[in-house]
Amino acid sequence: MGGKEKEVDYLHILKEQFNALQSEHLELRRKYDLQNASSNSANSEDTLPSRLLTLTSSLLEKPKFSDVKFKFPAAKISKNDDVEIPAHKFVLAARTDFWKLDSDDVTILEIPDDVDSDAFHVAIRWIYTDEIDLKMSDEQLLKVCETAAAFRLEQLKNVCIQQLGARLNVDNCIQIYEFAEKQSLRPLSTVCGTMIASSWDQLGPAHFASMTAPLLYRLIDGNTANVLHSIVSIGREDVLFLYFMQNSGKMPACLNELDSDGASALEKALCSDLPDQKSPLIAQQLIEKGADVNVKDTERGETVLMRMCRNDNTSAMDFLMKHGADGRICQSPGDYNVVHVAARIPSLQLAKWIEENKENLDLNKIDAEERTPLMCSVIANNHIICESLIRTGIAHLDVATSEGHTSLSTCLLMSEFPNRRISELLILNGANVNFRIYSSQVPLINEIVARRDTVGVESLLAAGVDCHVADSQGKTACHVAADSEALEILSRIVEARRGLRWPRDAEDKTALDIALEKRNLKLARICIKGGADVNSRDKNGRSLLSKAILANDDEIGVFLIENDAKAKNEDRIDGKTYLEAACERGLLSTVRSFISNGCKLNERCSTGYSLVHAALKNQKFEVAALLVSFGCDLESKVKLSESGDVLEDSDETWSTCQTLLHRLIDDGDEPGAVFLIENGADVNCRKIYSNPADDDQFTPAHMAISWGQNAILQALRDKGAELSAVDQDGRTPAHIGVREQNTEGVKILLDAENVEFIPIRDKFGQTILSQSMTMKDHELASLIVGRQPHAAVQTNGNGENLLHQAIRSNDFESVLFLLAVAKADPCRSINDGSQKTPLHLAAISKNEMILRNLILVNENVNLPASDGSTPLLEALKCRNHQHAAILLENGAEPNLKDEHGENAMLCAVRSGSLDCIRVVADSPKTNRYTRNKIGYTSLHICALLTIDKLPKRTTSGDVIELVLEYEEKAGVLNEKQMASFIDARDADGNTALMIAYSQGNAGVCRSLLKRRACMGQRNNGDVNVFTYETATKQLLLGLLESLEAEPRWSDGDTCDCGTRFSLTQRKHHCRHCGRHVCSKCSETQMPIAKYGEEKRVRVCDVCAHVISTGTAPRATNRN
Repeated sequence: MGGKEKEVDYLHILKEQFNALQSEHLELRRKYDLQNASSNSANSEDTLPSRLLTLTSSLLEKPKFSDVKFKFPAAKISKNDDVEIPAHKFVLAARTDFWKLDSDDVTILEIPDDVDSDAFHVAIRWIYTDEIDLKMSDEQLLKVCETAAAFRLEQLKNVCIQQLGARLNVDNCIQIYEFAEKQSLRPLSTVCGTMIASSWDQLGPAHFASMTAPLLYRLIDGNTANVLHSIVSIGREDVLFLYFMQNSGKMPACLNELDSDGASALEKALCSDLPDQKSPLIAQQLIEKGADVNVKDTERGETVLMRMCRNDNTSAMDFLMKHGADGRICQSPGDYNVVHVAARIPSLQLAKWIEENKENLDLNKIDAEERTPLMCSVIANNHIICESLIRTGIAHLDVATSEGHTSLSTCLLMSEFPNRRISELLILNGANVNFRIYSSQVPLINEIVARRDTVGVESLLAAGVDCHVADSQGKTACHVAADSEALEILSRIVEARRGLRWPRDAEDKTALDIALEKRNLKLARICIKGGADVNSRDKNGRSLLSKAILANDDEIGVFLIENDAKAKNEDRIDGKTYLEAACERGLLSTVRSFISNGCKLNERCSTGYSLVHAALKNQKFEVAALLVSFGCDLESKVKLSESGDVLEDSDETWSTCQTLLHRLIDDGDEPGAVFLIENGADVNCRKIYSNPADDDQFTPAHMAISWGQNAILQALRDKGAELSAVDQDGRTPAHIGVREQNTEGVKILLDAENVEFIPIRDKFGQTILSQSMTMKDHELASLIVGRQPHAAVQTNGNGENLLHQAIRSNDFESVLFLLAVAKADPCRSINDGSQKTPLHLAAISKNEMILRNLILVNENVNLPASDGSTPLLEALKCRNHQHAAILLENGAEPNLKDEHGENAMLCAVRSGSLDCIRVVADSPKTNRYTRNKIGYTSLHICALLTIDKLPKRTTSGDVIELVLEYEEKAGVLNEKQMASFIDARDADGNTALMIAYSQGNAGVCRSLLKRRACMGQRNNGDVNVFTYETATKQLLLGLLESLEAEPRWSDGDTCDCGTRFSLTQRKHHCRHCGRHVCSKCSETQMPIAKYGEEKRVRVCDVCAHVISTGTAPRATNRN
């Protein structure tokens, strides 16, 4: 209705706008005509047409220039009006040709009696002024239009028709239509007909009461789609008669036609609210003419009876039934009848109608949805119809659908709030309660329980429902109640049914199983109260208690034990007793309940140890604490085979005996081991081995620190473990920690009150500090020194402290550490008789940074060892020229001598290192001419340097050349001093040449001879190079042959042949080799070309032969 009202208001606004525009149009039209009439003149107001129009308007009902009068009948004139109205023929002739005004004799124009005077006055005003008041009423406008038509005022008539068309509405459209038909105004008639057709629903019989039957029939026939329906709706029997007359050949088919709403004319008549009880009369006429009382609509396919039922029109339904309507006809495709329709309508009238017509109705008809009318009433929650159907005694209560649903199940299951009135009514009237639904898979009681419908369950229990019936999954009502946690429902079932059975479903569960799975102990208690067995077992032999333990459900475990759940001796969970399994899972309350109920506390668990192990290996410390508080064995000693398997105590084949603490440390279980230690386990217990050779003598502290289990180590320390205990290699736990580089573990040990283990040496002579230094773990070393500062001065079996050892190993970082952190004494000598200081060791090391740092902290770099060696001499003896140079740079004295009387120069030469010689020889402090205790100069030592005493790729010739070149370049010695230096003799009288020759050192010999060394000089044993016994004389011959200048002459009292020189036996010298000889040994004289000696000079036999042949003469016996 709201939408229609809005549309009417909108049309009303449009009409008002149209009227205003029409008035404006007329005014503009009048002005336009006036303008056209005066368009030929420059001044429109002064033109003849303009002046004529103005004059004409002023003559309205004025006698001026009047030449004719309108005369009204006296009866039509009011007191205030004139009987005659002045008029002007030329004006009337201009507007219409109705009056014949050509004759001058016409002076009176009489107006007929049927002409309305007011409308005529409006017409006269329009004739003179071309103006009309459009705000007049519809009735007055109709009269003006009628007057204009009567006097052939076409323009005025057209204006009125346009205005009437604009004013059309529901209230005046019929009046205007009648007028248009009367005046034959076809356009206006058509518009009115359209308006009437579109507004038919708003028009009632009263609107058409005055219209004649033919006109009304013509109106309906020409403007409505369903003529018969329209005639029936207005209740005009005369018009209906005309319809029958006009359509007699089409009946009865035309009587059963349906309108757009799917209604037949008969239904329209029955539904019409016509006065004077015309509806039944019209319906009666329709039926008499052949209207079908069972005709179906097109929308739903329902009969008129069904449609009347939906409207709760029982009087119409009675009319139809009286006139032969069939109440059993079904709708298609829904296949329902009128009772199905009524079942959904809560109407007392319909209920009564059903009871009154039950014999003519099918009360048990099943529709396409497999529902009876009773089911439909239940679904509609319609207890009125439901009760009515039951009262008939015909409706069947237990008709089931293909899924097994009856009216009762439908009532109880159709919503969350079932209609208890209907369900009780069905049960009281004998409805079956022991049936299955959902294709016979689920008992009704199960579904009601699943929905937690306590009232429904009580009703079914009261009706005797069987609670043992199972569904397709083997679930009874108790199973479902437990699964739904319907506590109250299960309680009601247990109370109502004594001796309940508790079967297992398809999943091998009882209701008690389900209740415990839900952890609903209240449900479980109800089950037990109803007779459920707490010790029942499933098909796998598992009890409820074992399942609770497996589910880690402490609360359920305690509940079952408290309700007499028992565990047999042979019962196991994964090979473990129930108590062990509970300990592993940390079920504290369950374990307490087991112990309180007498379980053996110290029985070995599956690992062979006490139950504490089962708790600790799973980090269940609360359980372990509980076991300890009840007295469980903490030590739990066991015997192991060689493969590590636990053996019986009586088994003699054992390999190892250990405690639980050993096992946890081996397993890396720090929290568990700490727990044992803190609760009093033996902290010094060692493993026992059947074979002593296998015993490593490890204590728990050894084991913990070796595995890096520092939490255990700290617990052991705090509980007073023996930290100085040693293993088979004499190592303390701290030794193991240093070896494993377990810094944190060593810190823990060093934090102990008693650190007696710090100075302990293992079998290899290592303390923990020395071991850390060896491993270059200075962090640990720093910790050790910080805890016991004097640890750094401890010496090993060789009398060396850590600084000595670090220098020997060239460990620069350790040296720095010991000097900077440990504050080691850089001057402390080795305690082995050698009295070597760290500087001595640094001098022979390979790291010059060690030496430099020691020099920085040493005030005296010349400290001697027990053999008199200074660090410089040690460096030279080791051919360490770089270190020697550093020492010399830092004040080392090169002329200090060792126990052999050798200074730096002699030591450098003895080393055979050219670099060392250069370093020492370059020092201005060095005495290059010094002798040792046996009279050796540097040249003597060079003579002793054989190949095995020299560095690689260095010869003794290289060494002596270097020494001699330094002397030659220095220029310190004059020729005589140089000769004295070259020919110097040691304590045995040997010159360098003699020693070199005796050693077969040809290079040295040549270098000396090159500088004219004396060849014939004899030693204290009266031996020289010529008389020295050798295997061959090749070296001597080679030397003689290589002479480039005459050697210096030797001196002596006898000749090499033994002849003593005297006044008679003169002393001669060989001008080739320079030795002193007798005349017999130098009989030959010859020039020596290589010396530039052209005249003959005396030479010895050996030289003569060499000069002549290049070979030595055969030996001769000279007396």
